[in-house]
Amino acid sequence: MKRWVRFLLTALVLGLLLAGCGEKNEEKGGYHLYAVAGSTIREESYQPEAEDTDGLTEEFAGLLSSGEGEEDTLLPEGVAVISCERSGEILYVDMNGAYGRLDPAQEILSRAVVVKTFVQIPEISYVQITVEGADLKNSQGNTVGLLNADSFMENSGEEINSYQYSDITLYFATEDGQHLVPEERKVYYISSTPIERVVVEQLIRGPQEDGHYPAISPNTRIIGVSVSDGIGYVNLDQNFTTGTLTVQEEIPIYSIVNSLIRSGSVKKVQISINGDTGVTFRESMNLDRLYEWNEELIEDENS
Repeated sequence: MKRWVRFLLTALVLGLLLAGCGEKNEEKGGYHLYAVAGSTIREESYQPEAEDTDGLTEEFAGLLSSGEGEEDTLLPEGVAVISCERSGEILYVDMNGAYGRLDPAQEILSRAVVVKTFVQIPEISYVQITVEGADLKNSQGNTVGLLNADSFMENSGEEINSYQYSDITLYFATEDGQHLVPEERKVYYISSTPIERVVVEQLIRGPQEDGHYPAISPNTRIIGVSVSDGIGYVNLDQNFTTGTLTVQEEIPIYSIVNSLIRSGSVKKVQISINGDTGVTFRESMNLDRLYEWNEELIEDENS
């Protein structure tokens, strides 16, 4: 391939829905091929043969499985797409077992290649990756869930290959579901993952200390988490609203809000469901507003 452009990726959470299919390709100047090259991703313009969504999906799946030519492969050796199935704007991509054996850094790069390749296609806004039918898990053991091109960003440095520890404070529910209780946790994660996403992942994973209870349904999937000008944007799937937990309606919201404000670079939080903020959580928690720190819900540990 000619004129490869070198860039490194860090995970970026979804803040906004993808633009329409025509705008997607106009912004990038047409279609592109992406390839894992060591600890980087290479990119080059590409003119596909197919024109419709199904044809483009099949063409790109073939390229991801075999590369463009004998010497150029887009994914690490042996990694291939088993199948693709589209449902609305979501493309479900099942990878072979070789994908599941990639080391964490190579998996993140491969994940980015797969997602950025397919979301170029008209009518595809999100990609969900499975490995031989099983949900793709991140380094913390949580399901990765839906991704789009904005889940990744370019960045300088070697962060894609490094890991780090961070001390975070998470807020879970009390036994009666009426208050929040803090839980200190040290997390080990790939430094290319924003700490704000790690915080939400850990909340979904649930508490580790006795007397602490989940505030968010464990079936909740993260679509994206991003931060801009001190505002944290958390985009979750519908399981956040439909999951049944015996907690008062404010607890799931402020579990996220207080945890992000305490552990990240966030001052206010907006939560959306599948990108939609025009949602009312339970009875009266409107998501079309910015939520701030709530001290009143935190249980006094000295009482």
